[in-house]
Parts: sequence; structure tokens; C-alpha cells
Amino acid sequence: MRIACAAFTQQGITLARSLRDGLAKRGVETSLSCPQRLAETPDLQSFLTVGSWASDAWNSVDALLFVGAAGIATRAIAPLVRDKMSDPAVVCVDEGARFAVPLLSGHVGGANELARRVAELCGAQAVVTTATDVNEVFAVDEWARKNGLVILDRAEAKRISAILLEGAEVGFQSDFPIAGYLPHNVVNRKCETGFVVSYDAHRRPFAHTLRLVPQNVVVGVGCKRGSSVRSILALIDACLGEAHIAPEAVCALATIDIKADEEGIREAARMRGWDLRLHSAKTLDAVPGTFSSSEFVRKTVGVDNVCERAACANGASLLLKKRSADGVTVALAATDPYLTFEAATQNDRRERSVACVGLGPGGVDDLTLRAHKALRAAEVIVGYKTYVDLIRDAYPNAEYVVTGMRGEVERCRRALELASTGRRVAVVCSGDPGVYGMAGLLFELAPEYSGVGVEVVPGVTAANGGAAVLGAPLMHDWCAISLSDLMTPWEDIERRLRAAAEAGFCISLYNPASRGRADHLHRACDILLEHLSADTVCGFVRNIGREGETSMTLTLAELKDVEADMRTCVFIGNERTKLIDGRMVTPRGYLQRGPR
Repeated sequence: MRIACAAFTQQGITLARSLRDGLAKRGVETSLSCPQRLAETPDLQSFLTVGSWASDAWNSVDALLFVGAAGIATRAIAPLVRDKMSDPAVVCVDEGARFAVPLLSGHVGGANELARRVAELCGAQAVVTTATDVNEVFAVDEWARKNGLVILDRAEAKRISAILLEGAEVGFQSDFPIAGYLPHNVVNRKCETGFVVSYDAHRRPFAHTLRLVPQNVVVGVGCKRGSSVRSILALIDACLGEAHIAPEAVCALATIDIKADEEGIREAARMRGWDLRLHSAKTLDAVPGTFSSSEFVRKTVGVDNVCERAACANGASLLLKKRSADGVTVALAATDPYLTFEAATQNDRRERSVACVGLGPGGVDDLTLRAHKALRAAEVIVGYKTYVDLIRDAYPNAEYVVTGMRGEVERCRRALELASTGRRVAVVCSGDPGVYGMAGLLFELAPEYSGVGVEVVPGVTAANGGAAVLGAPLMHDWCAISLSDLMTPWEDIERRLRAAAEAGFCISLYNPASRGRADHLHRACDILLEHLSADTVCGFVRNIGREGETSMTLTLAELKDVEADMRTCVFIGNERTKLIDGRMVTPRGYLQRGPR
């Protein structure tokens, strides 16, 4: 980056020198200018007016840095401002080093970043006003600049910023690997609007597509003496079209140094704004790789191939091998672009987490709005097959990772691994994830996956869903007990059943029976009958909220002979529970309390 800096007083010059020295340590070249009356040392260039200085610097540097009043800077650059995509960055810092203010080209030109750097060097406060920065929203134009990407669709860049500022999602695709984690509300799936990184200018995976092109393609050229610029550019354009490479992806034209005076080559580079890279025959001959070979070319210029070797001379790989026409040869090569998402905002940092989502007892009809949003945002949904099947049709764009019964640890580890790579992951549980679900296990495993958090998205648990079917059996104090002894010894289950019955709790029983423990409900009823009357009102619901839902109210004595399964939730009333028009109700006591 090249910076032209102007100061207007001795105090300003002192600060400008300090900034120049600090920027130089970061590889930034900075020239210092001031009014003629203050230009007393060789490191200071002089100007008659700040307007003339700004005009001279405008097209020759990447940024203008004013040390002084913002009004001076504004008046100086006002006649020069043309286009945010090409105008240099402009930053103003006051002489007291209190504030560093980006005035122009905050994202594409890098003024916001420069203001932060200046502020860091002199202890000032960077005053950044662009909406995406103020709201800690991903700025696609700034990201493109930092990664060396050319923006082909300015209107779409504005559209993406507007969508992200509204809190909605945009899609993303890339033909190249990218380090880091997707920013908040940038998703790797189909959306109406999104952005794509590709050499191909015609690639439009979204209805509204912002195309970003890596600018790292080198055009290697060889030609006979006197080849015209028209014939050289015609073959270059044909090769770019054949390889589906946008012209904007080209950064340089390369050839052998004995062609340094070839007017057609020099003019082609000048007209397109490409760097001209000249390599000796010795350098080209040492380029590793397999290339087209010509003894005639070797005898003529000292190396068997010019265009392919020149294109690859800086460690690039061939994208298109030699093509020839009218005495001109062209090849295309590129180095792999290094692209990265940096987690710059708190929103981005929160992305490395697993959402543990409760589906409710049934299908999508029992989802909470929060659960629906979490599933819609997920790139990957992980779950037990039975639960995944309930929602798969409602969220077809997600990738699904399915495990079988007793695959809980494997399931949670896989979800955490995926989240650690930046994917948006949801683990689904029937009912509520914190009630016999996966939330606790995820919290136990998460410390092994540094930086990955767990978010619990609650759902309607089976006790609530089943109670609504039966009436209102859980209106007063109640407890939930699982009859599964896979992880809890039966002795502990017995103790809890006796304690709950003795204390007068209404009880909801989860996992009342299975093929391996068909008698557990029968045994539980025997224990409860030690403390409760045989005619205690009870009920059960099978397939809560799903196809084939059935329910029944009955006595505790009758419940003992019911054939239940894992899809059944059982309800045991207390001494106050009664049937009202066939509905199971445990009064809270409002009527008994009377008016107050």
C-alpha cells in the first residue's frame, strides 16, 4: 500500500512522521508533504495548495492521509471524487491524535482499515461510520478487497449488505477452499441472493449473484517478431473464453526478456492494465513441470517453450495449455488464491456452536418458532433416524447426518466436529433437548472441541404434549421419571417411584416399556400401589402429535395391565386428580381458595 500524507503545522508534521515510521514497520510506503514554508528537511515534499497536492496524488497512491482538520481534507478531495470502486482511501487524523476518521472508500479502498491502523499507532479513536461496521455485520466489499477479489456486480454488493443489515441470510459458494468460519447469516446453501468466488464470470448460482473474481491469473505469451497488439489480444481473449476465465482475473502478462521491446506485447499489457513480467531463458528453462516443447523455439530464444513456462514462472499451475494463432502463442496459469474468513465480530464468533433443538413430541406442527428458525439456519442437521424423518421434508436444503438407536455419543461428537469447521449444525431431539435429550451430553463433550459452544433450543416435552391430550393432569406439583434402566439402576428408579408417590406428586412416566423390558410398567404400578389407591386416575398417550395418536384414561389398577412402548407417555394422578367429562384433571385449588 502506498500512502500520501499531508500535514499543515509543525505539530502535524511531528505526528505524520511518527505515523510514517509506524506504517513503514508494517511494509507501508508513506510520503510526507506540507506547505512550502514548513518544508525544511529532505523527507518533506512541499505544495502550494492542498488541492493541488491531492490532485497530484489522487491517481498515483492507494490512500491519502490528512493530518489536520476534516474540513480541509473534505474541500481538497471534493472535486476529485468519482467512484467508490476506484477512488483511493481517504483518512483524516487530527493533530492532537484523538480521532482517526475514514472519509472516503471505507471498504473497497481500505479507509476503515487504515483508520484503525492509524488509531492504533497514535492512540487515537477510529471513528468508523459505515453501517455494516457499526452493526457488526459482514461487509462483502471489504472482504473482497482483503482477499484480492474483483467485484463484478456493484448493485448486488449493495443488495447483500442491505439483506445482512436486515438480519436475513445470503448464500455463498466458492470454487476455491477458504479458511476460517462463515460469517453470521452467510450460509452455504441455496438462497435468493448470494455471492460466489470463481474465475468464471458467467457462474450465477443465485437469482441475484454477486460475482467475485480472484485476480491471480497470469497470461503467458510468445510471438513472432512484429506481432500486432490486435492479434495478441484476440488470442488472449479467445483463451480466456475457452477456459471460462473472466478477463478481470488476469493480473499479469509474462514472456521472455528478449521480447521486452516487442511493441505488441507491451501495448497489450498497457491497454489491459496488467503487469508485464519478463523472464530470462535460464529462468524459464528451470521452471518445473511438463510443457509443450519445440526445438525450433529453443534454437531461436534458448528455451523450448515460452508461453507455458512464462505463465508458470512464479509457481503457478497451468489452467490452459498453449494455444496458437497468427504467430502468437498463449497459455494461462494461476497460483491457488488464499482466501479466508476472519471472525471479526461477536456475531461471527458465535457461529462455532451446535444448536440442540427440541422438536416437540410430534412433527413440525409442534415446533416452536425459535426451533423453526434454528433448523432453517442449519447447514447440517444431526439426529436419530426416527426424529430426522419427522422434519426432513420441511428442511430439504440441509445436509443430514443420521445415526441409529444408542448412537448418542457418536451423534454428538459428529455434530461438534462439524461445528468446529464452521458449519452451522443442529442436533435434533424429540420433545425437549434438556429432558432425556442430547443437551447434557453435548455440554459434557463440548470442552474437547475448543471454541465450540452449545445453544439449547427448547421444545415441548412429551409430558406437556401428552397432558394436553388427556386434559390437565399436571396442574399441580408433578415429577417425571424414566423407567429405562439402561443408564439408571432399577433400584434407583424404584426409590424415586416410592418417594414421588409418598410425597403426593402427580407423575409422568417416560420410556415405560420396550421389547427388552416389557414388564417395567407392570413393576412400577406394583410399587405405586403400595402408596396410592387402586382407583387413582391415570392415563396414557401413544404417538403424541404423530400419525396414529391414541390415548386413554383409566385407573392405576387397570394401568398395570396396559401394553406400553417407548412411544408412550404415562400419567399417574394423585389423590386430587379426577375425571371431568372424560378428561384427566388435577385441580390446582383455585375454587377451593375462594375469592380474595
